[in-house]
Amino acid sequence: MPLTVYIVFGALYAVVCAAALGKLLLRSLGLRLYRTEDHLLGFVTGAPLLSLLVFAACAFGVARKGLFIWLGIAILALAWRRGVYKPLGELLPPLPRLWKWILVAVFAVFGVLYVTNAMAPEWSPDGASYHLGLVARYLRQHRFSLVATNMYANLSQGVEMLFLFAFAFGRHSAAALLHCSFLFALPLLMLSYARRFGIASAGACGALLVFASPVVGIDGASAYTDVAAATIVFAVFYLLRIWEIERGNRLLYRGRVVRDAIA
Repeated sequence: MPLTVYIVFGALYAVVCAAALGKLLLRSLGLRLYRTEDHLLGFVTGAPLLSLLVFAACAFGVARKGLFIWLGIAILALAWRRGVYKPLGELLPPLPRLWKWILVAVFAVFGVLYVTNAMAPEWSPDGASYHLGLVARYLRQHRFSLVATNMYANLSQGVEMLFLFAFAFGRHSAAALLHCSFLFALPLLMLSYARRFGIASAGACGALLVFASPVVGIDGASAYTDVAAATIVFAVFYLLRIWEIERGNRLLYRGRVVRDAIA
């Protein structure tokens, strides 16, 4: 089977499993979300939950591709049983037609550029060395191991646990492509936020500036963690604004659980 298939499968499998976990969490909170928010916030809130499950697998010494396959199947089956794939909520207020066509054109051009670069062999110095170097070591040994010669092994490695899930199927490029999914999620979240709060044109402009920024594109198409971190931080801000409107204590309590999983 072509390597491209493994790369795409590894990244998409991680994204779909994270989104399923996030939707399970958001549905349990009873939040009134728009349909686009349900998808985007579901992915971002589910990412730390999937990371936590991979962390547990490494801690117990059972981190293997076979385990991740069955773990994903269990997550998707539970999500299907709970009905999280059914459309939820209304559509967001529409964008002005001019902004809509500009966004489609820019996302199409830059999206192809980012995806093809993410699927290429990983060349970034940090990504190829410690971001994925440690991930490869954990997968080979099926567990965390003592690394006394690399200070980066003492970092939290929350996003790297997501990389490990994708890496098990498509190696380095699958992890980079998974990080690229956050690069797409961030401007879309910005746009959704702006449409919810009635500043669609400003949100569209900001989303374009972020998505077309060279430094953001290079980082997001590599096996780094910065774009993922920025996406998660913005999602937390987004959820806090929703809490400000609804004042639901359940969101704050579950938010602390997700925050602790990220940390």
